[in-house]
Amino acid sequence: MRLAAASVALSACARSGRDPALRAELGSRVAVDQAVRDTSTEQLRSTGTVTPALIVSMNRVDSANLAWLKDRIRTHGFPTRAEVGSDGVKDAALLVQHADADPAFQAEVLPMLEAAYRSGDVAGQELAMLTDRVAKAQGRPQRYGTQASLVGGQVRIDPIEDSAGVDARRAAMKLPPLADYKRVLDSVYAQRPGS
Repeated sequence: MRLAAASVALSACARSGRDPALRAELGSRVAVDQAVRDTSTEQLRSTGTVTPALIVSMNRVDSANLAWLKDRIRTHGFPTRAEVGSDGVKDAALLVQHADADPAFQAEVLPMLEAAYRSGDVAGQELAMLTDRVAKAQGRPQRYGTQASLVGGQVRIDPIEDSAGVDARRAAMKLPPLADYKRVLDSVYAQRPGS
């Protein structure tokens, strides 16, 4: 019985980590981040545009998260799974993804995410997305095809280096084939004829 209780306690610790306050802060920040983005997506779907007020709100959220995360990472490094659990690491990676206002910071964090991926703390998806965001910000083609633009109401995958090999690279990061990913993006963001 004690062994089973210890196993449950270890499992809970692996999910939440040894720093529950940091885990909670990351979760809270991501909840606000996602709420404003969900509103933006719904507005885009229904009207084909996002209001300036919502863009200001999203920028305010991203700015606050960037300032907090930049200080935290520069002081303590990128959070580990041991500290904040797998969900906390995923949340930290998402906040870095949305730090587009500071591409130099995203580039600074990329080697940390690469190390976290090698140690098993970060999933391939998080590393692939940041790799592509950094490349795009630097004017280079992306590697994994995770970044797209909305052009005339249609989703366009941004330029990819060695596009013939993209699905193999995506598979190595446990991402679906590019065509499947594009269908998902279209279902969420593309405007339907007559909308």
